[in-house]
Amino acid sequence: MKQRDDFDNKTIEALAKRASFICSNPDCRCLTLAASEVDEMKFIYNGIAAHITAASEGGPRYDAKMTSEQRADISNGIFLCGNCSIAIDKNNGIDFSSKKLLEWKKEHENWIKENLNKNITNSIVIVDGEHHAKGVGNVTGLEIKKSAIIQPGTIVTAEGIGNITGTKIE
Repeated sequence: MKQRDDFDNKTIEALAKRASFICSNPDCRCLTLAASEVDEMKFIYNGIAAHITAASEGGPRYDAKMTSEQRADISNGIFLCGNCSIAIDKNNGIDFSSKKLLEWKKEHENWIKENLNKNITNSIVIVDGEHHAKGVGNVTGLEIKKSAIIQPGTIVTAEGIGNITGTKIE
């Protein structure tokens, strides 16, 4: 049986907390922790402390030059949701290089730091009501440049001569 250099519990906990229990894949960023509806002392958890280079020979992105200690070190770990942890290892990891996973980890930890103590509602625009624009040239009824929730019943119209856009989301 091949030796497997797994993370210890302290490393797993540190990876999860450094990522704020949010998947480090920038195209995912799903939450991995939720309260149990049945028991107030329990929670639902689908986070994974994944190896950037494989924990054992033959695994995705295995690096024979690394020592056992390096393979089990926090620097070789990334926190992901269950879906992304499976996806990065498909096809023996050829679609997700070690370099890419290290970039994800670094970018995610920076994103977490930048958003520490920020109220999520300050980061999201709530759009409702009616928005109308008329004119000549470039006419946009509504332009949104950050995350937004568009409420049901919101009405946006744009009319005129030229380049007309109802809603522009960047």
